[in-house]
Amino acid sequence: MNLSISKRERMLSLVDQWRRSGQTRKDFCLSHGLKVCTLGYWIKRNDEQNSDPGFKEVLLAPQPSGRIEIVYPNGVKINAGGDLNMISRLIHLY
Repeated sequence: MNLSISKRERMLSLVDQWRRSGQTRKDFCLSHGLKVCTLGYWIKRNDEQNSDPGFKEVLLAPQPSGRIEIVYPNGVKINAGGDLNMISRLIHLY
């Protein structure tokens, strides 16, 4: 059995668990005995592996009171009003 493959699979599994947990990186790492920078490294590796260099689909869900929520692929959520100029700038951050 190749140890590096086993470690890789374990770490990518932890990345998936963290994403589903709703916890901060720090809290998740504390409960799993990991360093925050180690989890960050594996999150980046996972994102690079699953990245598509093409366009990303942007889903806009109806928001109450004309508010818009943007959810980036890394899980970051941004709530904005109906200011199209601000929304355009936020989208270009990705």
